[in-house]
Amino acid sequence: MSIGDALVRFHNSFLNGYDEELFDELWHDEYEGYSNSTGTPVKKANLKSFMEASTGVVTHGTEILYENDEVLVAEWKCTFPKNSSRKEGSYTVLIWHKLKNGKIISHRSGMTRTDH
Repeated sequence: MSIGDALVRFHNSFLNGYDEELFDELWHDEYEGYSNSTGTPVKKANLKSFMEASTGVVTHGTEILYENDEVLVAEWKCTFPKNSSRKEGSYTVLIWHKLKNGKIISHRSGMTRTDH
């Protein structure tokens, strides 16, 4: 199974709470990202907190736009419920993942609210 296939499965797991085992399979222990919304660095533990606050997110689709051994680009369409990690509503998210040793080592994303 490709990393892209696993990411699609992962996004689909949010409705019932994220798949912790699959998260650990996908994200590198040395993960380092950056949050554009908060302007702060993000570690794997920060991502786990975000995932825990994302229970009930509905995934409408994840499309893998490009994937090789170094990069995975995906478009994720989803709806966040009230009291989740984002403002309630539907979003399209474009995510660029940098890969190392078959895992996500960093990513950048942009979210656009699509329901207003």
